[in-house]
Amino acid sequence: MQKICLLLITCCCVLAAHAQKNGIIKGTVSDTAKKQPVPSATITLLQKKDSSLVSFTMTDNKGAFELTGLAAGEYRLLITHVNYHSTSRPVTISASAPNSNLNNIVLHDLSRTLNEVEVTAEAPPVTLVGDTIQYNAGSFKTQPNASVEALLKKLPGVKVDKDGTVKAQGEKVNRVLVDGKEFFGTDPKIATKNLPADAVDKVQVYDRLSDAAQLTGFDDGNSEKTINLKLKQDKKKGLFGKAMAGAGTNDRYEGRFNMNSFKGARQFSAIGMANNTNAEGFSFMDLMDFTGELNRMRQSGNGNVNLTLNADDPMTALIGNGNSNGIKTVRGGGLNYNNMIGTKTDFTSNYFYNSYNPYQESNVQRQYFLPDSSYFYNQHAVSDNLNNSHRLNLSADIRIDSFHSIKISPSFGYQETRNNSYNSYETFSEDKQLANQGFSNNATEGHGANFRNELLFRKKFHRKGRTLSLNLQTSFNNSESDGSLLSVNHFYNNSASYDSINQHNTVSGSLNSYNVRAVYTEPIFKRSLLEFSLSRSNTNSTSEKITYDYNKLNGKFDQLNEDLTNNFENSYGYTNAGLRLRTQQKKFSLAAGLNWQRAALEGKVIAGTTDSVISKTFYNLLPSLRFKYDFTRYRHLNIDYAAITNQPNMSQLQPVPDISDPLNIREGNPDLKQEFTHAVQLHFVSVNPFKNKNLFGFFNLQETQNKIVNYDVLDSLGIKHTRPVNVNGVYNMTGNINLGLPLRILKGTINCSSNMGYSKTKQFINAVQNNINTFTLGPSLRLDLNPSDEIDLSLSGGFNYYKTSYSLQSALNTTYFSQQYEGEFNWQLPAQFYFNTSFTYTINSQRASGFNASVPLWNASFSRQFLHFNRGELKLSVYDLLNQNVGISRTSNQNYIEDSRIKNLQRFFQLSFTYSLNKNGLSAGKKVGGMRMIGG
Repeated sequence: MQKICLLLITCCCVLAAHAQKNGIIKGTVSDTAKKQPVPSATITLLQKKDSSLVSFTMTDNKGAFELTGLAAGEYRLLITHVNYHSTSRPVTISASAPNSNLNNIVLHDLSRTLNEVEVTAEAPPVTLVGDTIQYNAGSFKTQPNASVEALLKKLPGVKVDKDGTVKAQGEKVNRVLVDGKEFFGTDPKIATKNLPADAVDKVQVYDRLSDAAQLTGFDDGNSEKTINLKLKQDKKKGLFGKAMAGAGTNDRYEGRFNMNSFKGARQFSAIGMANNTNAEGFSFMDLMDFTGELNRMRQSGNGNVNLTLNADDPMTALIGNGNSNGIKTVRGGGLNYNNMIGTKTDFTSNYFYNSYNPYQESNVQRQYFLPDSSYFYNQHAVSDNLNNSHRLNLSADIRIDSFHSIKISPSFGYQETRNNSYNSYETFSEDKQLANQGFSNNATEGHGANFRNELLFRKKFHRKGRTLSLNLQTSFNNSESDGSLLSVNHFYNNSASYDSINQHNTVSGSLNSYNVRAVYTEPIFKRSLLEFSLSRSNTNSTSEKITYDYNKLNGKFDQLNEDLTNNFENSYGYTNAGLRLRTQQKKFSLAAGLNWQRAALEGKVIAGTTDSVISKTFYNLLPSLRFKYDFTRYRHLNIDYAAITNQPNMSQLQPVPDISDPLNIREGNPDLKQEFTHAVQLHFVSVNPFKNKNLFGFFNLQETQNKIVNYDVLDSLGIKHTRPVNVNGVYNMTGNINLGLPLRILKGTINCSSNMGYSKTKQFINAVQNNINTFTLGPSLRLDLNPSDEIDLSLSGGFNYYKTSYSLQSALNTTYFSQQYEGEFNWQLPAQFYFNTSFTYTINSQRASGFNASVPLWNASFSRQFLHFNRGELKLSVYDLLNQNVGISRTSNQNYIEDSRIKNLQRFFQLSFTYSLNKNGLSAGKKVGGMRMIGG
């Protein structure tokens, strides 16, 4: 009875609140010159007493607008358009007169002088300038000391994920510019996480045309969502930025700073950070990712190539782990300098230093499948890695004249690594009888250097659309490392046996590559053109590994182990020739092409006394299609098709056993074929950035022929032998849908979303095929509320459902759930005090014993601004207040089910001080909206 009464009271309160906010303002806007409706005019409703923002919308194609859900009060309606002088109207909403009709509001053309018309020079919260959506940063409130990321979260149509990824109008933002220039390269997170929100005047969101489209003047459909941050004028004089330092319990510390000096075309910035609190810093942890450099070169030129290096290759041995679990110590810093040299050279440069030290301790439990039984594997692992890297990036874009330009982009890098890992493990039969147990201790130290350069020449002809571009990319890499391995294993079969490894090894390698590409475009109709391309790429790599066993007689490592001593040389090259038709019509664009490709992989492997020569040549015809239909400016459908090849790497081809892990022996297969994938993507976007309504849909389907999968054989000692083979009938489907709507009563938004996935793959165990089907479903709901100027509240909840079936043993089919509920509360208190708290509750169920933990994570902070101009902020924070943080995950799409539990950073308290480097201080205590009438 009490619950029913409480529900009735709540409903009455909601209805009463709704009744108090049922005011409506509607009207039409037209111009004086042509007496025509004015579409896309911004309608902003402000409180009359202080000009604070209440709501806003935009006129439709008939010049009409409507604002609903308004409380009684006195308002001022601001009407703006980029091509007209602004104007305003007083509006009153009362209980007796809740509706207000403002028909035929007249806007005066900019060609008329200011003395002739009544002008209101104010900035509306959102305007449309051509195809660019422009947000006035001052109309959106952020907390003190906030970064640009916090500002973006407030903008209608813009979303920031937990990992910092920014999406605008449903598309991922790949580039964030500052006054039109790159900020520390192309990584958006460096700008969004380090620049202060109070430095930004305008946020512009638009689709940046690809370099090829900018050259030809024809949109090729390869545009990328871009955000440009226009800084306030006073930030372009002198220095601005902030610095923070904090210390906490359990020896935790955190510090960061950013300093910026912008003047005209000159931009200078310095950033730095250090912490052992897992705080996100710079997202350039893998600056020396040699594999990434190589793939960038191989994939350029529309070659549709995806080649992965051997994980044991020395080039990939230097790459760190991007896992978010564990405990990390990070230090880093960087400098960014951009300027115009003369009138024709746009110069950009940046330097980074990064030290990344992740520590991870985990427990893993697996159940492996056999045709008629199963077995169990348990592992305890500890890893402690250190990665120090330096990178210098330079670029000069030189405009020779209006028809010719050249761009030079060299990059230098150096990296040092130290990796240590310890693993203890044991294997049990299905009846829990011990089959083997052991441990391994692995340590490596290495260093590597990298140089990359790109040269791009562009030529425009007098006829629009006729262009020629020549591109040359080169890369030079080398690395060296020393390692040691100590491993002891006991086998329990009919009779106990013992095996041990104690060895040192040295690995050295190099990788050199080039890619040259020529593209010529020729217009054939008013809105169409043909593109001809020709490219050639080649990569040569060498690696030498020398292994010595421990000599018990003299206590030295001087016994050559021929089985684990090898060297290989390989080259991979491809030649591409392509033809593509591109057309851009009023409502749709189309790009259809066909690419001929010849790819050759050659290698020589010497392992002990065995030589292996690999030679593979692949020929392909790779079609591609991209279609985009624009229903309206903010509603479109994209359909993409591509044929993609993936070549087997050297480790998958070489028929030489790798026995560095005595319990998991791998051997290549020289008869492997290349993978060939058909990929189809559908992407639907419908947004109203002014009413904060959006609908996004994404669907992806892939079918792979000759998929490379593992063929496992388990012997009587529990040793697994793995060999790659090709299979057909591998599918992968993923989908996502998101609906966002405003909640005017609660001054917020609601987002409903769901992801879905289905995959079908195959594995082999003891000569028996195992078909693995996996289905996933993940609906979620999120509320973002701003009930007052002092309070921000967000609530979200969702679950993920997983179901995996196995043809090998249907009794082992698995179903499990993961639920997550989150809440965040920000409260601006009197006297410049601020309170923030967030709570995440994760529930894991239907997993192995010991892995069904429910994890509550509660963080909170209390801060106050002080000093002149509120330049200082003192904050007390607590992380994981309940001391329950742990990382739990499950994997079920292989020949096993794996549950993992990782030790994470747990409770600590921290006191920090932040100081603003500019005279305006942290500038969040001022009244938001702040618009004042200048005229009229």
